[in-house]
Amino acid sequence: MTAEELDDDAIAAAFVAGPSDVGLRLAYERWGGLVLALALRAMDRADAEDVVQQTFVSAWRSRDRYDADAGPLGAWIVRIARRRIADHFRVASVTRERAVDPTDALDRAERAHPIDVPDAVAGSILVEETLAGMDEPQRTIVRLAVLEDLPASVIADRLELPVGTVKSHLSRTLRRLRDRWEGAHAAHPA
Repeated sequence: MTAEELDDDAIAAAFVAGPSDVGLRLAYERWGGLVLALALRAMDRADAEDVVQQTFVSAWRSRDRYDADAGPLGAWIVRIARRRIADHFRVASVTRERAVDPTDALDRAERAHPIDVPDAVAGSILVEETLAGMDEPQRTIVRLAVLEDLPASVIADRLELPVGTVKSHLSRTLRRLRDRWEGAHAAHPA
């Protein structure tokens, strides 16, 4: 079943029902393009794709807070997207100065290539769930290594741990993530 075959209320019901990712895929099919278009107005393609992913991960993780009486699911997702766009610029302003030329947003949208964001979103959810189940310092080590792309030596200095300990934690954690990833893909082949 595709989003084109369903009305917005049916997609919202599937989205809220969880835990299957069918509702997530339907919501992405229906509103992913809109979220991407909003993000492309403000930033480059790579950052816009990140915002789309963050938006749908946030929506999926907080789907129990969606209230159909307060408005349609699409509007709720757009509100989340606007917050993710604002978060992006808040973080960017702290780490670097950035100039955005809004006049080339249309050119970027026309050059856009479709991506498989639902799989990326599902992958991010899997990573976040795995990280949430970890103890410290493994969680922090993986976040610094993967999300901030820091080398083991910098992480070791920051956390005041031996480099070997950081590498060991990172190796075990990444192996656990890989095993969960492979298990999830074996259970739900494409």
